[in-house]
Amino acid sequence: MLRRFLFNAFFILCLIKATAQLTPEYKRITPSETVFGFRSDYGTTVVHTPAVKPIGGAHPFGFGFEYSKQAKDSATYHLCSAFPRVGLQLQYYHYGTPILGNSYMASYFIQPVHRLNSRLNFFYRASIGFSYSDNPFNPSSKVDTLNQNYSLYINPYLQVSSGFGLQLTKHLSLDASGAFNHISNGNVKRPNRGLNWLTGSLTLIYNSNGSAMPKYKRLHDKYWNKRPWNYTIGTIYVGKQDYAGFTAAYQRMYAVGGFIEASKQIGRIHAFVTGFQAYYNDLKIDPPNPVVPFSPLKRSSVLAGVYVGHEFLMGRFILNQIIGAYVTPHAAIYTNLFHQHSLRYLIDRHWQAGFGLKAHKSDADFICLNALYRF
Repeated sequence: MLRRFLFNAFFILCLIKATAQLTPEYKRITPSETVFGFRSDYGTTVVHTPAVKPIGGAHPFGFGFEYSKQAKDSATYHLCSAFPRVGLQLQYYHYGTPILGNSYMASYFIQPVHRLNSRLNFFYRASIGFSYSDNPFNPSSKVDTLNQNYSLYINPYLQVSSGFGLQLTKHLSLDASGAFNHISNGNVKRPNRGLNWLTGSLTLIYNSNGSAMPKYKRLHDKYWNKRPWNYTIGTIYVGKQDYAGFTAAYQRMYAVGGFIEASKQIGRIHAFVTGFQAYYNDLKIDPPNPVVPFSPLKRSSVLAGVYVGHEFLMGRFILNQIIGAYVTPHAAIYTNLFHQHSLRYLIDRHWQAGFGLKAHKSDADFICLNALYRF
């Protein structure tokens, strides 16, 4: 459930990127302001499954640096009712246990800031990037076999957080926030239970143009009501995944297929989406094993499902999140329901490229690459 919450929260909190080139109603004039941040973090690990009990009680701590751009213009505010700050976040964590070691992260973040009064702001943030972690699972080491959280040195990294910012001086402010952090490889290699940890953070923010947020009155136009339905076709490609013998019962050699979607904009940055996907799943099945409480042979080579969901429209970026049900037999290790989260980039008004994560409850299934054409 924690992993599912993380991915849902990430796509819900990624509200807006302040370069909405494909939105004709958006006419920005004032450039963004450069902001620097210096942060410190302290927290606790989350034991979300019995396999990761050895890391219980560990207290990660770290520090980081941020370089970002803060939008304060009226056009951006009227588009999303907030002042987005977007930028690069560099972090270091020591996890407080030799089982996990240390991590170094580089991530891109989006942080909508809401003005509460002349000195106080509320914000939430979503970050996505990569981490280098120096102590992955190692079957030849007695200590490192306890690390069921990650098995690669380089893993995708996600963070969601929220908090308050207080203006200290004209140029300085202090942000206090709480965050949920996660690293996982999407089952590229096992063991991959995922590493989750909670942190509290203090960040000193410097803005040479001034840290105060302006006050605007929001416009209440609904231009999107006149926009028609959009129709999209896309491809799905999944490479070989390194499943570990009887612990997973099969190894995916590749998966390839496609999908068709219909979507309708229902707000400034919101759209409803429904669709159908199907793909060929080439699996290498292990011999029957009485220890495994399911039969991986009871499944179809072609998996198909219908789904509904939501999209965040962020200029050239689309964050797509869906929940669906299979209409073909599937491996019994998974439930009949699935959820999938995708990030897509609009190359022009028709062509898109992106990637997605498919999961069943708290279990990641695969990371796929997508090429799309929107009519």
